[in-house]
Amino acid sequence: MKLADTTMESGFSFQQELLLQALERQAITGRLMTNPRVTGFTSFAKAVLNFINDKKAPKTCKNLYRYLLDKGYYDKIETRLNTYRKEKNE
Repeated sequence: MKLADTTMESGFSFQQELLLQALERQAITGRLMTNPRVTGFTSFAKAVLNFINDKKAPKTCKNLYRYLLDKGYYDKIETRLNTYRKEKNE
């Protein structure tokens, strides 16, 4: 079993959690964690869209991030940005 396939407490794989965190950081700060091409896709948004299988999901970074926030994808993930996320939603 590869590290990327390890299931985390959130129910997502390690790789999926990192992609969601990368998308979040890009949407909030405008900076990339790394070159998205290491994922095999041209952007983190496309990589995330590949595993969520939601045809209604927006294709752009910020809109996709907001959509996933509303759908609860980030509720189970613990990151340093949780504090920012909670403050912003209150």
